[in-house]
Amino acid sequence: MKEKLEVQISQLEKAIKRLEEALRLLPTQIHKDATIQRFEFTFELLWKTIQTFAQEKGLEAVSPKDSLRTAAQLGLIDKVEVWFDFLDARNLSSHVYSEKVANLVYSQIKKFLPEVKKLLNRLKKENG
Repeated sequence: MKEKLEVQISQLEKAIKRLEEALRLLPTQIHKDATIQRFEFTFELLWKTIQTFAQEKGLEAVSPKDSLRTAAQLGLIDKVEVWFDFLDARNLSSHVYSEKVANLVYSQIKKFLPEVKKLLNRLKKENG
């Protein structure tokens, strides 16, 4: 299990770098679309990594929302409500498409990046 977690943390780190790279681009519509797609991918890796981490601690996290609650319980994230907003943005981007929604999600991604980097550092430290 620890080996699986190490692989997931490494993949998450790469996904975060790719998301960061996308956010540095001028926010044209095509770049926003690419950024949103990278955000969706990063979020999926994130909650599944938390799920694996929780399993190593003897806890169960079966859904994205459950994983976020567990991450807060384990001290990996500070404000679970902020993370629920990121989950809502991810769900919006996956199910509905409009320019207004894309702009809303894109603005959330800018807030997501520093939070996910902080979470990654905590995961790496805990997994040390």
